Amino acid sequence: MKSSAGARILAWVLSALVAAAPAATCAAADFDFWYAHGGIYAQAIESMCANFNAASLQDHVHCFPQGTYEQTLRKTVAAYRAGRQPALVEIYDIGSADMLLSGAVYPVDTLMQAMGHPIDASDYLKGIRRFYATENGRLLSQPFSASTLVLYANRQKLTAVGVDHLPQTWEAFEAAMEALHAHGKSCPAVSDYTPWKMLEQINAVQGAPIASANNGHEGLQARYEFADGVHRRFMNDVARWYSRGLLVPAIMTRANDQTLAFADGECAMSVDATGAYAIVKKAGLVDAEVGLLPVYAGTKRYGTTIGGSSLWVLKGQSASVYPAVARFLAYLHDPRQQLMFARRTGYLPLTHQAEEVLTIAPDAEPDAIRVGLASLELPDNDYNAGIRLGFTSLFRLIWQDEVQRALGGKETMDAALENAQAHGNRLLERFQATYMAAPQAEAGP
Repeated sequence: MKSSAGARILAWVLSALVAAAPAATCAAADFDFWYAHGGIYAQAIESMCANFNAASLQDHVHCFPQGTYEQTLRKTVAAYRAGRQPALVEIYDIGSADMLLSGAVYPVDTLMQAMGHPIDASDYLKGIRRFYATENGRLLSQPFSASTLVLYANRQKLTAVGVDHLPQTWEAFEAAMEALHAHGKSCPAVSDYTPWKMLEQINAVQGAPIASANNGHEGLQARYEFADGVHRRFMNDVARWYSRGLLVPAIMTRANDQTLAFADGECAMSVDATGAYAIVKKAGLVDAEVGLLPVYAGTKRYGTTIGGSSLWVLKGQSASVYPAVARFLAYLHDPRQQLMFARRTGYLPLTHQAEEVLTIAPDAEPDAIRVGLASLELPDNDYNAGIRLGFTSLFRLIWQDEVQRALGGKETMDAALENAQAHGNRLLERFQATYMAAPQAEAGP
């Protein structure tokens, strides 16, 4: 390990010890934290909450699951309007635009500075920092769960049909699916056909735009522009793979779930999030090989973008609550907590400090995390920082509906993408009209 890395690790160990020391002058405070996970992910979050409460002499966080990401966002909006909001809430990536413009948040960077836990935004990994930072580099929320897209393959099944190397191009991916199909495999590959995977990640790794204004990061004037180019090419390939039974929809598998259909050995390949690795590993049925997301032959590979969530502090709490919230955020930011969360869930560590700690014991680093981090470190361009567009959850539903119509033979894939783009732009116009005069996040609660 390099001496500079060792110095940084020593620094965070010392700072963690200082942060853990009781602060007798601080008043005790209870506060609510709403999160949006279930299963093994919720178990990991509950462990962190319980450990924080056990170690704290003054604070107590009440951690409550709220359902899906979208349900959590909607409940948060309703609770804030009713004056019953939690102090801290987990909001998924595509809710960032709504939160930034809501006027309901206490910016995390301002809070942490005021409470003696300043944020070093440069410590966050490049892909995470690019996604969540504002144009002037501020972090108004604290990144929490982060994943990216990788290729999973059942090594035993691929070897049995003569595929010795994990596909690195979409052409090789198709050839592998054909080989599996020719040998009687009913599910060569599986997908849940979601736009995060088939639009946002594919365009990122190919360096292609989804929307103008740097995919919405440069303001409200963004408009979708994905309906031609690489996305049209890819989705027409997807339609062909679907029609030939090569890329099977998750809902048509025994498990009715993409990750489980791969984890139980039914499907030989899966393009899935790094966060799926924990489920695959827990099942213990598949010798899973993990590789980078394929690209088209002869094209340059860029880094994938991230998905996941960040933590937002909401206004309207008593003054005694915010120091406690800051201490909890500092606890979650600690590299040890990041790595515990990563190893239990498959989510990525968030900071360079945590990544450096991983290098001390590389054998403990899950393959999906290793590959995911490598993917985020690939060259970037204007289009692989992810999207920051309004009403994205509604747009995703529109995209899925149009794509399903195309796969069902009701329209061409080209028409489906053009329709989704047109509907999406009408949503962006509504979002612009709603938020053009909206208040920006203020410095205090």
